[in-house]
Amino acid sequence: MFSLTIVFGPGPMVWTLMFKTEDSANNAKGKLDDKIREYVWLEDDFGQNCTITAKSISGYMVENLEQSKLAHIERALHQARTQAKGAEIADSDPVLAQARRRAQGGMPIMQPMPTGFSPNGRFPA
Repeated sequence: MFSLTIVFGPGPMVWTLMFKTEDSANNAKGKLDDKIREYVWLEDDFGQNCTITAKSISGYMVENLEQSKLAHIERALHQARTQAKGAEIADSDPVLAQARRRAQGGMPIMQPMPTGFSPNGRFPA
């Protein structure tokens, strides 16, 4: 699966067209490469079509979605590792650790369990 993302300025506004094959995505991109045209008509493999004034295009990108999937996963894993490392560093910082304990209501206090449960598991009235 491939996408062709077209950026219009100065907004910026983005339109994305989807294609099943790289050839069909590159054929659509080729129409955008042709600077002679005043208007460009494009249709993707999923029922979207558009007419664009060539002067309004700021840029465009063809993306192989199968390959970029791993990049998105790696970015999400990196973010999770960064957050975990930040929490670890914050836990070892005395000022931040104390502030977090205060925000959580201080040290937990053990409460004795009440006795006399009723048969249905609730406390007696």
